[in-house]
Amino acid sequence: MKPFGWLSPPHIKPTELIVNICLWLAGGMVLGIGVAWLALHLPVIRAWFIPGPAILVMIAALFISGLLLYCLFERFSTPLALFWLILMNLLTGLLFACIFSWAGIALALGVTGAMFAISAVIAHYAGSNISGGGYYLLMLLVGLSLTALVNIRLHNGPLEWIGCLVMVLLFGLTTAGSSSRIQISARELYMKQFTTVQACAIHGALRVWLNIASLVFELLRLASYVIDGIRSR
Repeated sequence: MKPFGWLSPPHIKPTELIVNICLWLAGGMVLGIGVAWLALHLPVIRAWFIPGPAILVMIAALFISGLLLYCLFERFSTPLALFWLILMNLLTGLLFACIFSWAGIALALGVTGAMFAISAVIAHYAGSNISGGGYYLLMLLVGLSLTALVNIRLHNGPLEWIGCLVMVLLFGLTTAGSSSRIQISARELYMKQFTTVQACAIHGALRVWLNIASLVFELLRLASYVIDGIRSR
């Protein structure tokens, strides 16, 4: 692979970057599934995850990690960005293990990971033939199609459908919304450090998590405004 062949001329679509970001995100979903499996199947770990307080611990850990990511993302070096990317997926897998069944976790994370893996293959072979908006629309269609096929095949109920749809839409739409900023950040990182495509892909995948954390914080802020407005009446 040629690193950053898309930088000159600048209008060439950064296909290689997109492929690697999708692969990092897909790998993160697999990591989350593996961690959840360990938490639910190893007796020593499973005993700790059954009590309710574990849910609060995981939520607090994920919230603090997201807050630090939100505040310090621009200062992250590539090794630290990789560590934080792994950490967010680990905490997500552990939190899901506290709340959902193994089948539900494998289904939601597996479908989302498959969406990213298939999208990486599409980007690799289609290259610049796919426009930015069209590519992310296709990514969402892949995710929604996988959701329908898997849930119909397994005869799942509404909860499984909702879980898959939420994960696919959350990560698919967030990735699409992050695309412009990811490309700009990759160019800035390249010019500043003359780094590799993989380094930029790690930062790009972590930016998807950053935007998810930002969305959560904005929803919490909106909720606080609504609650304050109700109390003031």
